[in-house]
Amino acid sequence: MRRIRPEEVARARMDPRLLDAAEYRNEIIRGAYRMSGDDWLRRGNCAEAEPDVMYPEPREPIDAALAMCAACPVRTPCLVRALEARDRHGVWGNTAPRERRAMIEVWKDINPLAVGA
Repeated sequence: MRRIRPEEVARARMDPRLLDAAEYRNEIIRGAYRMSGDDWLRRGNCAEAEPDVMYPEPREPIDAALAMCAACPVRTPCLVRALEARDRHGVWGNTAPRERRAMIEVWKDINPLAVGA
């Protein structure tokens, strides 16, 4: 696996999807949302998708998965789950694996309640 470049981390730091995920995590910490189990996962646009759509082989197109995620009602909790689990494979929360690798580097340094304060 190639190394994450500093410019990728800088871009991830400003990515609105990551910022939304951090705010969502804050709401979980404050008790506004629950993220127990995978009950939210059943509400995802991908709930009935074939696994190979969301987990394509390396270098295979992911456009279908990203299109499915774009309007998904649970894309933010999905991204939180992927970041918390440090999941580097598949499409989660409307992010490609390469995008998420940089986001994971930023995520581990985000002070949960400092975002949006």
